[in-house]
Amino acid sequence: MAGNLQIISVAGGLLSLSQPLHPNTRASLMFLTDGGPVLGKAEMLSPLSRTQQAFRFIALDQNNQRNLQLGIQSHLNQNLDEEQWIAKYRSALTHRVPPTKPALKIILGSVAFGILVVLSAAHFLNFELLK
Repeated sequence: MAGNLQIISVAGGLLSLSQPLHPNTRASLMFLTDGGPVLGKAEMLSPLSRTQQAFRFIALDQNNQRNLQLGIQSHLNQNLDEEQWIAKYRSALTHRVPPTKPALKIILGSVAFGILVVLSAAHFLNFELLK
């Protein structure tokens, strides 16, 4: 019977199945992790719903246990990287400089233009007085 692995831990996990198995049924499970393939014996626990059933590992050799632990650690590291990126993004959003208001730009532009006109007039008048 095929199913999808929903949750995994070193002790067991949760499967999504088309129909649940009887509790205490023993089954061989095989799935792939970033640490490598995992093959072990499991005991099915009471179904949580019509499609979800928990299990616990009853036999997992050292090599498969190592692959499982490496896969879990890889997933945790990936989540940590994502959480760090999200925290950095949120920090950038909260510490960003708010954009200047359009009215402030117009006022500053008008003042700068006025100063330019006054300086130009003073320069022109000063030049005319020297003749």
